[in-house]
Amino acid sequence: MGENDDSDIIEHHVEEEMEKKGSLLESVGPSDREAHSSTQSSHRLLAYSDALISIIATVMILPVAHTKVEDNEELRESVQLLLTTKIAVYLMTFLIVTVAWAAHIRLFQVIVHIDDCLALLNLACMMLITFLPYTFSLMATFPENILGILLFCGCVMVIGVIQSVIVLYAFSRPFLLNEQIQISENRAFCKHHILKVIMRVPIMCFLASIFSFIFFQLSYALLAIVVFLPYISQGIKWCRSKAIGQVAESPDSMLFYTYLPNEPLNKERVEAFSDGVYAIVATLLILDICEDNVPDPAVVQKQFGGSLIAALQVYGPEYLAYFGSFATVGLLWFVHHSLFLHVTKATRFMGLLNTFSLAFVGGLPLAYQLTHEFPRDSQNELEA
Repeated sequence: MGENDDSDIIEHHVEEEMEKKGSLLESVGPSDREAHSSTQSSHRLLAYSDALISIIATVMILPVAHTKVEDNEELRESVQLLLTTKIAVYLMTFLIVTVAWAAHIRLFQVIVHIDDCLALLNLACMMLITFLPYTFSLMATFPENILGILLFCGCVMVIGVIQSVIVLYAFSRPFLLNEQIQISENRAFCKHHILKVIMRVPIMCFLASIFSFIFFQLSYALLAIVVFLPYISQGIKWCRSKAIGQVAESPDSMLFYTYLPNEPLNKERVEAFSDGVYAIVATLLILDICEDNVPDPAVVQKQFGGSLIAALQVYGPEYLAYFGSFATVGLLWFVHHSLFLHVTKATRFMGLLNTFSLAFVGGLPLAYQLTHEFPRDSQNELEA
């Protein structure tokens, strides 16, 4: 009897689900059915976006790593010069790019299917993100010139506008959304809440662009605040709750885009982005060797009697530094891989900590560059 009752209950639930799906299909018009048939899974688009953003975030170290160090400069002076300008701007820009990536994750946790229009809108967003390294170079080279700040802030603002268009487009076609929002009675509230959160970063960049005309140092501070905006907002809410008491919030407001540190992030996308950064850093190390350590045939013939082996022996320290650096990156990736084997769910706070670690991993090409920029026989222990 118990087994029959259980089977009846299961059949009843199956019938209810079929009725819901049937009523949903009946409510969809012919044009919507045709549009629904042209949708695809978003997996490949997300993989492409993760790869692209990880490349853009990591290659921003190249202007720093390729900074020429004069022979008469001491290591302490050179590193101090780098730290005061280019490295600081690199770290800030890396973090801001990963904020855009985290926003992309959260957006496509709401939008689970795409069509051609959404794919093209996403490509437009990615195109602007790929322009960020140029604005970074301007900011790092001319820190007191506001043009770099204006270009960077302009890109971020347009990215925010495109993401808002993506949200409006997706909510106009509910079959692109995840099932939880599709069946929600407060779909309009969810849309407005998501738009409000998306536009916070562009608004901060708009303020930074305005303050650049008055006090450009404040603009850099505002851009740095963007990274910690979720935690600042939560701190303000906590202080307000202690001062005036707990404020009741609508349950729906906490379903999506909560800005809470424990808000879940897609673990697979966090791993894919991290793998991209490690892979790019490992391969960036070979670029300088391919460019600078291939001897000229005329020099080989004249100075080394045509012996390529003798010519390559001159670059022995560079090869050793490369293999050591590659092994370091590989071991760091292995540690990251082993760690995430035991992680079942990623959160915003974990994503921020992961971003900090990846930012310093991205700085390894600079460390590699410094290993052979200074005299090998120097008596200065810092240079040695």
